Amino acid sequence: MSCTNKIRTIGLLLVVLTGFVSCFIDKEEEKTSLRTIKVGVLPDESKTELSNRYNPLMEHLSRETGLQFELLIPESYEELLNMFHDDKVDFAYFGGFTFIKAYLTDGAVPLVMRNVDARFSSYFIVKGDNLAKSLSEFEGKIISFGSKLSTSGHLMPRFFLKEKEIIPEDFFSEVRYSGSHDETAYWVRDGKANLGVANSKIINSMFRDGRLEKNAIRIFSETPPYANYVWAMTSRVEPMIQIKIRDAFLDLSQENEKHRKILDGLNATYFIPSSVDDFSRLKLIIEKQSGF
Repeated sequence: MSCTNKIRTIGLLLVVLTGFVSCFIDKEEEKTSLRTIKVGVLPDESKTELSNRYNPLMEHLSRETGLQFELLIPESYEELLNMFHDDKVDFAYFGGFTFIKAYLTDGAVPLVMRNVDARFSSYFIVKGDNLAKSLSEFEGKIISFGSKLSTSGHLMPRFFLKEKEIIPEDFFSEVRYSGSHDETAYWVRDGKANLGVANSKIINSMFRDGRLEKNAIRIFSETPPYANYVWAMTSRVEPMIQIKIRDAFLDLSQENEKHRKILDGLNATYFIPSSVDDFSRLKLIIEKQSGF
C-alpha cells in the first residue's frame, strides 16, 4: 500500500471512530437526561409557599423511583403551558383548564389526581365586614378573578355566574385578574376588590396557617363541584417511567408519618389514577365558553 493510500485509510478510520465516539456520547447524554425529570407547577401562590409544598414531594418521588426531580416555578399559567410545549418541562401540575389545553395541543398524559380533585369547588369571597347576602348587591362593584387560565379562579366561577345570567363585564364596574388565588384573597381583604373568586382549598389552608385571619375575609358562597387539578406527563417519557412515577404517588399513605406531612402540604388525603375522561364535562364547558 502506498504512503498516500495509508494516509487516506487512517483518515477514514479516524472519521469513523470520531463518529462512533460522538454517537456514544450522545446516547450517554440522552440516558442521563432521562434520569432527571423537570417538574413544572402552576404559580397559584407565592414561590415560597410553592417550594415548601412541593419540594418534599420531589424528594419522595426521587426516593421511590431512583430518578432526579427538578422543581420549576414559572411566572404565569401561560408560561407553564409554553414550557410544557417547548419540552422544558416533562411533568406538570395542571389545573383542569390548562390540562385540557396541554392535552389538545401536546398530548399531555394524565397520571394522578388528589382524592379531592374529582369534586372540587371555588369560593366567592368578600371582606370580613361586608354583610352582603345577594349577588345583586355587587352590581357595579369590582370583582377579581385569579389567572385567566385558572379553572377554579376564573373558568368555572365565570361559568356558574353565566348560569345565573350574569356576564361579569356587563354586571360589574371592573373585572380584575390578580394572577393567583392568595393574591385575590389579599385584594379582597385590602379593599382592592369587592368580590373575589378563589380555590377553596387554598383559602382554607390560608386560614389554617395564619396567612389570613379568620375575620379578614368572609366566604360569601361556594360553587357546585367540578373536576380540577391533575399531574400530567409529556408523552415523550417512556411508559415504564410514567408507571413508576404514578405508583410513587399512589403509595402515599396517611398511615405513614412522612407521607402524611407530604399529603397535608398538598391538601390531599390520598391520590387516585386519572384519565382524560375525568375532564370530559370541563372540556365541553371550555368549548362552550367564548373569549378563552
